[in-house]
Amino acid sequence: MIADEAPSRGTVGVVIVGAGRGMRMGGIDKVFAPIRGLPIITYSLRTFASLQEVDHIALVLSEERLREARRFTTAFGMGKVKAMCGGGVRRQDSVRAGLEALGECDWLVVHDAARPLVDGPLVLRGLKAASETGAAVCAVPVKDTIKVVSDDGAVLETPPRDALWQVQTPQIFRYETLMKAHRECNGDFTDDAAMVVLRVLSQREGDHAGGPVGCRGADEVFRGARGPVSMRVGMGFDAHPLVEARPLILGGVNVPYEKGLSGHSDGDVVAHAIMDAMFGAAALGDKGVHFPSSDPSLRGISSLVLLERTASLVEARRWRVVNVDATILAQRPRLGPFIDDMRENVAQALGTQKTNVSIKATTTDHMGFTGRGEGLAAYAVAMLEAAS
Repeated sequence: MIADEAPSRGTVGVVIVGAGRGMRMGGIDKVFAPIRGLPIITYSLRTFASLQEVDHIALVLSEERLREARRFTTAFGMGKVKAMCGGGVRRQDSVRAGLEALGECDWLVVHDAARPLVDGPLVLRGLKAASETGAAVCAVPVKDTIKVVSDDGAVLETPPRDALWQVQTPQIFRYETLMKAHRECNGDFTDDAAMVVLRVLSQREGDHAGGPVGCRGADEVFRGARGPVSMRVGMGFDAHPLVEARPLILGGVNVPYEKGLSGHSDGDVVAHAIMDAMFGAAALGDKGVHFPSSDPSLRGISSLVLLERTASLVEARRWRVVNVDATILAQRPRLGPFIDDMRENVAQALGTQKTNVSIKATTTDHMGFTGRGEGLAAYAVAMLEAAS
């Protein structure tokens, strides 16, 4: 196995291809099928966007999915996405569309959007391998015996299993090499490396436009798929008294009421409870450690801003939100009409989808300080998963 460190190599572009029609899944667009509340494509997109070695990304999707893709790339702040375009009839048509939309670079990484388990170290190993040979593909050894069978079902050949590899993505090439292969090779290809090899064999060029394609093992991707996913759960609680002459802010929503919650910030118990749940799950203490009431710069600050900072602190420790669930304890006012906007605000602050945020409201049947209308409280639970 080659080293994780990737040498200096010039600009690196990535084309993520997901424009298929989902024929093998009965018409379901698999790259937008949800995994833990997020479309499959977001996982590989996040991996490439997080690598400092990657300069630009192009997304190739079906025309009807382009608008949705623009929405979530904006929500996740993925500024490396340089271009989005519709795909072609064949996979190779989609890859070429991505190449042309991305523009010239030194190295080009092609990855299938339906493969969410790609990680940074694997990409860096591929880049290093490509820098040595001119091109490299990700693959795993075939474990089953393969038969070559005729149209009428007769076995024609049993290739030696030791020489067979199951090719995956990412596949990495010099940009010029892959672009020339797409321009000059005729026929249907399900694999970019096949086009490059065919061109090399036919042209027999000795410069960087042609060269061997290296095959690098990717067993670690599948070990990650089989092994347990590292997850943590945290619980948070917050309460504030109701006072005169303060707005009532809950989940970032200004709720019409004659009183508001006191506090150094805006007193948003929903955001505060979620913050503590996230800090707890990541074992980072509590909100008072990170945002002390003694800090004058935080006086009156929106708790949604603090929630965004909480998400950044958690992500810096390599955790990301799977979902959050909060319950507000309030005898009055009636909060049902405002819950949907609260969920939207919290989801945006956390950089996740609204479907990953649950907020509920309940009363205590006039018992306790919330039942007497003296204050409001909130509980929250947050689930985090280890980021790749």
